[in-house]
Amino acid sequence: MKNFNGKCAYITGGSSGIGLEMGKLLAAEGADVVLIARNKKKLDEAAALISAMRRDASRRVLTLSVDVSDNKDVVKKMKEAVKKIGAPDLLVNSAGINKWADRFENITFDMFDEVMKINLYGARNMTHALIDSIKEKKGHVVILSSAAAIFGMFGYTAYATSKAALLAFAESLRYELKPAGVSVTVVCPPEVDTPMNYDEAKTLPPEGRAVKSLGGFLMPDKVARDILDAVRKDRYFFVPGFSTRVLYALHRFTNGAITRITADAVIKRASSKH
Repeated sequence: MKNFNGKCAYITGGSSGIGLEMGKLLAAEGADVVLIARNKKKLDEAAALISAMRRDASRRVLTLSVDVSDNKDVVKKMKEAVKKIGAPDLLVNSAGINKWADRFENITFDMFDEVMKINLYGARNMTHALIDSIKEKKGHVVILSSAAAIFGMFGYTAYATSKAALLAFAESLRYELKPAGVSVTVVCPPEVDTPMNYDEAKTLPPEGRAVKSLGGFLMPDKVARDILDAVRKDRYFFVPGFSTRVLYALHRFTNGAITRITADAVIKRASSKH
C-alpha cells in the first residue's frame, strides 16, 4: 500500500500511544480513520486531535467503543461498522495492556488471562471479524507485537507470552492471506513512551526495569512513522529502534547466547542493589 489517500484505516488501541499517533499520520495523508478502544471519553479526545490533522475536511474520523477481548462485541460492531463506514483497507491491531508486569509467582490466573484476552485474542477477534472485507479490498493487516516477544524479559511472563503468540499468529496468517493479495506486517518495538508504561511501572521488578533499558526508548510518533513506512514497503517483519535491531541481530547470530548472558548480568546487578 504505497498511498493512504482515500483509504480507510481501522485502528484498535486508537485512543492513545502508537494507535493515536498512527491515526494522526493517516489522517494527514488523506485516510478515513476509525478509532477503536473501550473508553468513549478518551476516544472522543483522540478524535478531536486527529480531526485537526486531516488533509481536508471531507476525510472522516470516527470512533467505536469496543472491547476487543469480547468476541461477540467485536463481531457485532465490526459488522455494523463495515455497513455504515466501509471495509478497512488497513487494520492496525495496536490494543494491548501490561498492567501485570511482575514475578510469575505473583501473577494469578485471572491476571494472565486478562493480558492474553486483550493482547492476543483482541488481535484474533478483530482480524477474524474483518477478514472477508479485508480480502475483498486486498488490504493490509498490521499486528503490534513487541521486542519482548523475541527476547522475553524478567517480569514479563504474561506480556511476553501474549506478544510471542502474536508472532506465530502473524506468521501463519501471512501464509494464508498472501495468495488472496492481503499483506501482513508484524512490528516488534522496544519500550515506547505510552500510557501502558505507567501501568506496568506499578509492579515491574527492578530487575525487569534494568533489562528493559537495554533495548532503548522510543517516542510513539517515531514508531508510528516507521510502521507506516513498513506498510508502504510491504515489509512483513520490522523491529524499530537501532539499539533493538542490534540486540536482535546478536540474538539471532548467537542463538540467544549473548542476549541471555547480558540479561543475566544485568539482572544479577539489579538484584544486588535491592
